[in-house]
Amino acid sequence: MRTLIFVTMVTAATAAATAAAPQTPAGREAEALHRLTIDRFDANARNDRAFYERLLLPAFMMQTPFTFPPLTKQQYLDGEFTPGRPVRPKSTISAFEALVDGDRAVVRYEVAEPYPIGGSQPFETRSRRLDTYVRVAGAWRLLSMAIAETPTWPAVAAIDPALYAAYAGVYRLSATTSIVVTHAGGRLFAQVTGQERVELFPENATTFFDRTDSPLARTVFERDSSGQVVAQIYRAQGQQLRAVKGPADAGKR
Repeated sequence: MRTLIFVTMVTAATAAATAAAPQTPAGREAEALHRLTIDRFDANARNDRAFYERLLLPAFMMQTPFTFPPLTKQQYLDGEFTPGRPVRPKSTISAFEALVDGDRAVVRYEVAEPYPIGGSQPFETRSRRLDTYVRVAGAWRLLSMAIAETPTWPAVAAIDPALYAAYAGVYRLSATTSIVVTHAGGRLFAQVTGQERVELFPENATTFFDRTDSPLARTVFERDSSGQVVAQIYRAQGQQLRAVKGPADAGKR
């Protein structure tokens, strides 16, 4: 039976109240994986390559947003533990969850890793992780790591909501796909054919972002020489789509 275990920070009172209750085997496994994850990042901070040599399985792979194909065990170790790398402060792990299925386990969590720049300017790398473990000879060994950056979006710009009336309308991407832009209560919304409506947040007076999309994706409204809004351009993943605006009042509310 698969058991999803949520490992969360609890108050001292809650911990005391639950301490008397017997812990399930799955709960003990999840706690062990949580402890192992903390120990792993502590080992990384002190540049303990030997810890990782023992933990990583020979077939280990690591996938990041910027590497393809995934890194092998040797590539990861050589890139992570470079000569002269400074000792780092301890990382902070949060939102830890473990799914244990016999001798296999998948864990997910968020981690903030401080970088030792020195001086008064702190910086930390924030990411979301998905790790796969396999139990070998009674010990958990790491088979794979997948890393995604924690998404961050720009600050919402203060612009005149009156501009939204000019952006409202139906924008055609193709004969079968359109984007309906509406405005209500000083907010701007967009709905692509077959998708849910989302809110567009202004980065400036012409450029908007969607918090359900990639942090790098942008929608830019285009005007002609007379100042009329004639199209919107969606930019993401090094590509762009231009949707031409239809009747002026089609998307107003």
